Amino acid sequence: MDQSDLDELVISSRVRRLAGAERPDRDPSLTQIRRGYHRPKDAQLTTDEAHRLRILATAAARGPNLVFSHASAAAVWGAPLLASDLGEVHAIQPGRPRRTTAGVRVHSTALPKEQVATTASGLLVTSREWTAIHLAATLELPNSLLPLDHLVGAIVRDSGCEQAAVIDALIGQIPPRFQGRNRAEANLRLVDVRSASAGESLSRGQMVLIGVPAPDLQVRFTRDDGLGADVVDFDWPALGTFGEFDGKGKYFREELRGSRTPEEVLWEEKVREDRVRRKRPRAARWGWDVALSRRRLAAVLAAAGVRRQG
Repeated sequence: MDQSDLDELVISSRVRRLAGAERPDRDPSLTQIRRGYHRPKDAQLTTDEAHRLRILATAAARGPNLVFSHASAAAVWGAPLLASDLGEVHAIQPGRPRRTTAGVRVHSTALPKEQVATTASGLLVTSREWTAIHLAATLELPNSLLPLDHLVGAIVRDSGCEQAAVIDALIGQIPPRFQGRNRAEANLRLVDVRSASAGESLSRGQMVLIGVPAPDLQVRFTRDDGLGADVVDFDWPALGTFGEFDGKGKYFREELRGSRTPEEVLWEEKVREDRVRRKRPRAARWGWDVALSRRRLAAVLAAAGVRRQG
């Protein structure tokens, strides 16, 4: 759901009262977003969309000068985050005491004016660059790599610069006394814009914590029949192992599987895996349930010969 669609879902209690309509808290078809703002109860929202709706309601309640930051800015920029990092709306008001009220965490962090962007709907958000810096300083592995891979990837595409140069530039922008500076640099050094999905980014973060060898990403294996190449998410050539993160969308979302049935997609995946196994005999496959559990992912990798180093 895009931002304009979300805009239409926010219902102001004050506006309804002025129009002489029934109070939202007495309307069973509505549910509260925050005090003074409601939305249709039957609106089907993802966790990310629900958070962006809270951002819109917060902007309406607190005025136009609030600069949304951290996970909230990342959500506006379209970066993936785990639900556990979307519990609060984050904003910056330099010079104001740091506080959390009504589900909004206000940071007093200094922010260069040139690092504030305005969205098409008029929201003020930190730039992609400073959103990445703030998240790198505050989020821990494995959560941090989901938004960081995405944000840095967008900066790389827009700038035309190499990943290493973009990361060096981001680290160079961090003030010397910036809280969380060491964590920010460590997290940014782990970014890899080749990650093709949030699940792959989460898995890489878990792999760092598990201590397994770092894999190559998005590796292409030329097919013996000359009909293109098979691409795998993770590759450990020295171990003879490749890995695949399998989200359910590949099998059940029509926009991803096209005219194929889930059974046809599953069969094609089996045939593809058989081709790759001729070059990498061992395979590890997992989905979100495993990626979210460090212990379970470690077991899946170990069964395929990818074990903790040292």
